[in-house]
Amino acid sequence: MSETPGYTIDSTETSLDLLETLVDSADPMGVTALADRLGVSKSVAYNHLSTLRTRGYVIKRGDRYEPSLRSLDLGSRTRTAMPLYESARRHLDNLAAASGETTVLFVLEENSGVPVYIAEAGEGWSPRFHEGQRLPLHVNAPGKAILASLSDERVDEILAATDLVEPTSATITQHDELKAALRGVREDTVAFCRGEQYEGIVGVASPVTNNDVDRVAALGICGPVDRLNGRYLEEDITGQVLSTAKSIQVDLTGQ
Repeated sequence: MSETPGYTIDSTETSLDLLETLVDSADPMGVTALADRLGVSKSVAYNHLSTLRTRGYVIKRGDRYEPSLRSLDLGSRTRTAMPLYESARRHLDNLAAASGETTVLFVLEENSGVPVYIAEAGEGWSPRFHEGQRLPLHVNAPGKAILASLSDERVDEILAATDLVEPTSATITQHDELKAALRGVREDTVAFCRGEQYEGIVGVASPVTNNDVDRVAALGICGPVDRLNGRYLEEDITGQVLSTAKSIQVDLTGQ
């Protein structure tokens, strides 16, 4: 059973808010601007900046601050330590090259789906999400494939803890309707997304079976509906996705 955090530490929240504010900013920011943005005093902002700078997460240019690449180092090392990523990366690159479409690998973290790897074909579509970003599971094909691979009890836990946002009019936000869709995914081992996360963007995905019960995953292809539609999507692309998922499974489990 998943455990929901019961409390947070204010000072830690402030440091993370500050770091994320710097990441979101197009330009370096000064202490005053950061303090105003976060609603804290300049001394509090400065102390948090000094701590983050000492630990290597923030760098100073003149009298302004910006994020360092320290977070990239941590994320890269975390991802490289995942056997699933090391095995799947080559297969996703091959799938992107063979299909000419953008391929993605999602893993389950807490109650969200996280793109752990994105392989873009030369003339392919560039997704609006990025590696490491936490995304709702109900809005895209990899997320639904992940949900369908979980037990009914775990799905209920996730849905109870998740705000089923509705980014488009096509998004499924009713629990009963979503569960019915997941039953179909389980039967077919393939999930589709038709404009449910972004209008005009579709996708297809399949769960990736591996021996790591803590790394529930799915791979898929996504792109504009004017590229991915009809027989090409539902037969050609879907067949390639299923075949790639099976190849990764064999690499990881020997079956």
